[in-house]
Amino acid sequence: MTSAVYGQADAFAIAAYIAGRRGDASWSGHEVRIATLDGAPVAGYGGHPIRPDCSLAQASDSDVVLIPPIFNDIEETLAAEMPLVSWLKKSSQSRALLASTCTGAFLLAEAGILNGRRVTTNPAFSTLFAQRYPAVHLAVHERLIDDNRVICAGATTAYLNLAVHVIDRLAGHDLAVATAKALSIDRHGESQRPYFLFIAPKDHGDEKVLELQGWIESNHTQPIEINDMVKVAGMSVRNLSRRFLAATNLSPRQYLRRVRIEAAKRLLEGPTASVERIAEAVGYQDARAFIRAFSAVAGISPGVYRQKFRTS
Repeated sequence: MTSAVYGQADAFAIAAYIAGRRGDASWSGHEVRIATLDGAPVAGYGGHPIRPDCSLAQASDSDVVLIPPIFNDIEETLAAEMPLVSWLKKSSQSRALLASTCTGAFLLAEAGILNGRRVTTNPAFSTLFAQRYPAVHLAVHERLIDDNRVICAGATTAYLNLAVHVIDRLAGHDLAVATAKALSIDRHGESQRPYFLFIAPKDHGDEKVLELQGWIESNHTQPIEINDMVKVAGMSVRNLSRRFLAATNLSPRQYLRRVRIEAAKRLLEGPTASVERIAEAVGYQDARAFIRAFSAVAGISPGVYRQKFRTS
């Protein structure tokens, strides 16, 4: 992701500029370099060229290593980037501070660096991450997690939060706050949950579960109980729960809630309607139950969500 590479480089350049204007030596001595495997330019996402300052071999003395997001097929990229993974393993054996943004965490995890650690990544890839790296403790709702020698930032533009956090670690709170203000970003990013986009898994191959998913999506505005879902699926409660969880990583009740909350988000983003009317429109008879469910999924209340995302 081209913006992550140059965005962080810009953030560090802004920190250096502010420190220089203040006569503050806290950032002096930090050399920021962009490195690629062999020191040759590479194409970032969208085809934009990323021009490095050095090769990975020349960057082996780095005190801090930042990994940008993967914006490509994750598993294909990991297979193609084994030299980088090997280099990261060696870096982890030094006292270098390692950090990733978004799906860049896959590269750290592939190197075994995240085992036993608590980390975050892009929520859209959390299922794949959990399957590949069961020894890693994933806290995907958090925007940034600092585990001493390893820092992981969440989805996409969290690269700026990570850059400011690294400035804090290296040069102190005052310069970090000043840089955050210059970048017009919050010093402490909120939870990622308001930005979660629920994309229902449909490629699992279980036709019965797929049929029930479609039925839930078509009928979520009506009162639905587990017995209704059992009847549509034509199987026992136990068998339905087992197969649905295996296929979607959610129970049937959880899936129904996610479908309803995603529908509520769309209504909250549009012309103003009362929370009570929106609750009823997505299948909740009790507005208080809707507010509790929405807050549990989105991390904020329906009213706050509306303020953040509604159409002008």
